[in-house]
Order: sequence, then structure tokens, then C-alpha cells
Amino acid sequence: MTALPSPEGSAAGKAAVILSALFVPLGLWLGFPNDVLVCPPLVLLCPLGLALLGKLCRSGAKALLLGFLAGTIGHAAALYWLALPMSVVGGLSLPLSSVLAFLVAALLATQCGLFCLLSHFFWKEESISSSCALGLAWFLLEYAYAYGIGFPWLPLSGALAVWPVLVQPACLVGAGLTGGLWTAGILLSAASFRGGGARTLLPGLFIFACLTGFGVFSVLQTPATDRPAGENTFPVLMTEGNIDQNQKWNEAFRKATADTYIGLSRTAIEKAGTRISSEEKAKGLIIWPETAMPFDLEKSPYADGIRGFAEKSGMPLLTGEIGVVPAGIQGERVYNRALLILKNGVYGGSYDKEHLVPFGEYVPTILQWDLLSGLLQDVGAYTAGNGSGPLRTDNLAIGTLICYEGIFPWLAQARTAEGANVLVDISNDGWFGDTPAPRQHMYLTALRALEQNRWLVRGTNTGISCVVDPLGRIVFRGPQFTADALWARAATITKPSVYHRVSPFIPPLCLLLMAVLFWRQIRMNRKYGAVKGTAPGVPGPERPLHDPLGASLTRTGTKRALAK
Repeated sequence: MTALPSPEGSAAGKAAVILSALFVPLGLWLGFPNDVLVCPPLVLLCPLGLALLGKLCRSGAKALLLGFLAGTIGHAAALYWLALPMSVVGGLSLPLSSVLAFLVAALLATQCGLFCLLSHFFWKEESISSSCALGLAWFLLEYAYAYGIGFPWLPLSGALAVWPVLVQPACLVGAGLTGGLWTAGILLSAASFRGGGARTLLPGLFIFACLTGFGVFSVLQTPATDRPAGENTFPVLMTEGNIDQNQKWNEAFRKATADTYIGLSRTAIEKAGTRISSEEKAKGLIIWPETAMPFDLEKSPYADGIRGFAEKSGMPLLTGEIGVVPAGIQGERVYNRALLILKNGVYGGSYDKEHLVPFGEYVPTILQWDLLSGLLQDVGAYTAGNGSGPLRTDNLAIGTLICYEGIFPWLAQARTAEGANVLVDISNDGWFGDTPAPRQHMYLTALRALEQNRWLVRGTNTGISCVVDPLGRIVFRGPQFTADALWARAATITKPSVYHRVSPFIPPLCLLLMAVLFWRQIRMNRKYGAVKGTAPGVPGPERPLHDPLGASLTRTGTKRALAK
């Protein structure tokens, strides 16, 4: 076998450590949309770099630390824009916002440290099972962090979604496990150059071929179109007000904001003329973005004008607003709300955002200290909603997601389970400015369409508004930073995906399989006398050898086994 150079014993070893560590930030930065170069497959450099780094380290503590540091640099580079919403929305100073953004990056990077640690102890270059187990570990770490921290912004599949052909298996196993399978494939392929040879290269190539082959088959079987045809299709009008964030929340501009959205939408409907019949319009939907009305519309003097517009247009209107509900001695509760106005001008129900943005819309309970109250007093004090069924109008059962709720697989899963036949995400990415954040957000949200076998329509304030087909392909995409109303088409679907049916079983089954594979590795090491403390990759008198399935045998143990 080819031994890894010792990081402490040679210049080559130190160079290998530096190169492996650089793979991590380069993979995160270049794999996800950025301002320089985007190549989605490069995101696989991240788990590969962490695995190599783990093998190079002489101790688990060092693997944990170096993986964490490399991950922190990578997350900070890919998420530098996090400081903007904390400052613009949360009202924090830019220096404090920058510090909090860096802390968020460091918190997310602990996942990288844990994966590096697992690689140090369990990744055996000659073993198929250890690479597969680490692929499962990557998925489970992403899953745990998504639930535990509530900010799953940089999953591997989020980068791969830029090329939809690479993520098509998400309709079967979900976007998370798809990323885990790609991780297993890259580790198996890399292991072939580390002593595994053909026994790991061929399985790695097989995984790549299955993932890519299924993707090619799926996208070729159903050609992409921005004009779906059939009885289940409907027109959609996405209005981008392009309202400046500094003006948006000023009470003096409320009427101007309402007039802007009414005017843009009315002009687009008039220009459509007879191209879209009244029957088609009645089946369609007008979408105004998250907090398009930055006030409680139902209690405002502009409500009648907006309801009258919806009635005259003959189309239902879904708009974002601020919901204010009295709460007795506590004052009032404020909600980030989506409000449906039916084509007859009657209110048709609402949805309150369930998953709020930390430091933008609320302060996490763990940080609600008296010491920080002065610094965080301007952070939005929204109340989380409790969820609801689809907002219904005629043929549409709208599964509503607000802003970054689109990055959570279980929320789209819940909407579909409740009966939604189309997903609608209303968002306001205006506070991110001209950064990669809106593009990253769009592709992350597109994964929900693929997982649930649903069309997804995304309406935004400053862009990027888009329509995503059930294969996760962006078939219609609007501009950024332009006030306009955009016509597009989507379709309703009632058939659930395979992933929708099996998703509850995937995490526990993967956890069980990973545990079995790792436990087998541990038992074989113990059985054949692997020496504790031997540096990974550094041959010694009792350096473990490994069979293709993960069995570890010491040199002495091998001789004994052969003698028998």
C-alpha cells in the first residue's frame, strides 16, 4: 500500500496537509455559486479534503481541529454575505454582524471537524465499506445539523443542483442522501490511488455511473419546457417590485409600495390582452413576494384597493404581509405572513412563517442574555407560525413556503403531505444585494421540487423569480434588480414522489447501516490486534492491513491467520 507522508516528519507531509486543507474551502467556494467561477462537481473536494486530512493527522484531536479550521475558512468564504441581513434586517452594526456571521460559519464548520475525526479513525483506503460508511456519515451529519442548528445552507446537493442532472436521484432518496452517495463515490475513487487499486476504483466508478446515468435518463425522458401544456397547467404572474430595503419599512412609503405592485401587475395583465383568456386567468395566480406589503394589509387603508384589483383582474393574489395579532398583556404578536386574496376579492386564508431567520427575525433563546440585550434590541421580534394546510383556490392547492423555508426538506414534505399540488415560495433577497446569496438560495429551493415531484414557483422582491419543474430544472428565470411583472406557466401534480413515500425511513436506516459498518471495522481491528496509537498511513511493525470489505488485519495477525 502507498503510505501517506507523515505531516510532522517531512516537508512532503506538511505540503500534503496544506493541500488537503485547501481542498475544503476551495470546494465550498467554487462548488457553490460565487462571484468568480462556478463548477458544481468541485464541491466534492470538501469531503475528500477532510478525509485526506483526517488520515494525515497523528491524533483524533488534531484531525478535529484541522477539519474545523479548514471548514471555518470555507464556510466564511461561501457565506460572507450573512452579515448583510443581520445588519439590514436585524438592525445590528456591521462590525457586530460580521462577528456573528463568522460565528455562524464556525458553528457550521464543526460538522467538517467531526467528519475529519471520523475519517481519521475509520477511513481505510483498501476498504469499500469504510468509504460507504463515511458517505452515510456525511448525509447524517448534514441531516443532524439541519435539524439541530436550523441553517442547512451548504449541503453538497445544493451545489450540485446547479447541474440538475447530478441530483436526479433526489426524487428517490432525497437531496441529502444523494450528496452522501457522491461522497462515497469520491472517497472510493480516491482510495484507489492510496492503495485500494481496482477493488475501490471500480465501485467508485460504479456509483458515479449510476448517479449520472439515472440523471441523464431522467432529463432526456422529460425535455425541459417553460410552457407546459395540458388541463393541469395554469398561468402565473410574478411581480417584482424592486423596493429598496431602506424605503420598504418607512411608513411614509406604504402607499407608494402598494401602488407599485398594483401598477406593475395591472400593466402586465393589460399587455397580455386576449393572449390569456379569462378562463385561464381564473385558473392562474398572481404572486407578490415576502412582505410585499410591510404592514398588516387586512387592517390598512389600502386593503380595499388591493382586494378591488384582485377582483377586477379575475385572478387570485398571493402576497406577503405583516400579520399583527393582539396577545393580551404581552402586547401583540407579529408574524411574517402569506395572505391569499381570491379572485372575487375575498380573503382566502393565510400562512404564517414557521421557520424564522436567526438574528434577522428573532434572537435564539440560548442568546437571550441581559448582557446582549442592548446589542440585539433591534433584531426583529417575529413569532413563529404553527403551520397550516394548503391555501386553496379552485384548482390550486398551494403549499406555501416563505423565504428560506425553501431550504428545509421537511417543510416541503409537510406541504405535500397536507395535499399541496404546487409549491410556492415567496421571498425577499433584497437585503443580500449583488452577492451570490440569491443564486445559492434559488438552487437550494429548486431541490424541493425534485424531492416532492411538484412544480415550484418562486416570487421575489428584487429577484431571482423563477419556475422550477418537477425535475429541479429552472425552466423560467427572471432578472434581478428590475421592477417588472413576469408571466410564466406551471402545472399542478398530485402524484407523490418515491422520496415523499420513503423519506421517514431513510435517516434511521442509514444510521443503522453506518453503525453496522463502523462496528464491523472496530471489531476486526480489535480481533486482529491493531495497535492503538499507530499513525494513520504510517507503516509500523503492527500497522493494520485491510481486506476489501473493511476487515483489519495486523501484519502479525495476517501471518497467524495464514498459518492456520
